[in-house]
Amino acid sequence: MLVFSILQQTWGQEPIKKISSSLRRQAQENSHHHCEFCGYTSKNNRLFFVDNNPLNHSTNNLSVVDPLCEAWQNIGGLDADAGHVVYLPELRPEDVNHLQRAAVHALQSGDAVYQEEAKAVINWLGTHKKEVERFWGTSHPGEFGEALLQVDKDQRPELQARWRHLALILNPKKLTGKGIFAGSKPESDTASWTVLYQKHLAKDK
Repeated sequence: MLVFSILQQTWGQEPIKKISSSLRRQAQENSHHHCEFCGYTSKNNRLFFVDNNPLNHSTNNLSVVDPLCEAWQNIGGLDADAGHVVYLPELRPEDVNHLQRAAVHALQSGDAVYQEEAKAVINWLGTHKKEVERFWGTSHPGEFGEALLQVDKDQRPELQARWRHLALILNPKKLTGKGIFAGSKPESDTASWTVLYQKHLAKDK
């Protein structure tokens, strides 16, 4: 299940500056390039430690995530420019990420109609941060990561459950032009995500 999370902290742990190619290969072999959370398939998906402990290199702890789901798993490492938290109770977190990814593809499509639709989707997603700011006092993703740090580990699931209708919307400027997603369908096909967007837009009116 995709929820806001933070990397496991170990006293004296040095930041990992370089991931070995052998770990990446094992993770890709384990996952068959499928994101651990949303199932998105891409050879550009990134190494993921299932228990969120980057020091645990056990074979069964290695998988991959796409960049959007990766951000959810390290929400405490995001700055204010990275994006914001929104309230979207009728959308599964995984669908929110599929929608964002499709919009990023459309922004880079070269098709003016697709680009305008993508901007509308991104703007619509962004409007839902107001509810979060009213209730929680902030939509800054790093603040939610800090909240997870402040509670005991065994109490985090309760806090995460309270956030079950929240979603992370990343700044598209951080994702466009970087070739971090696969270019294959269905993400390049706007038909399904446009219908999804229009359906939920109608519910907002």
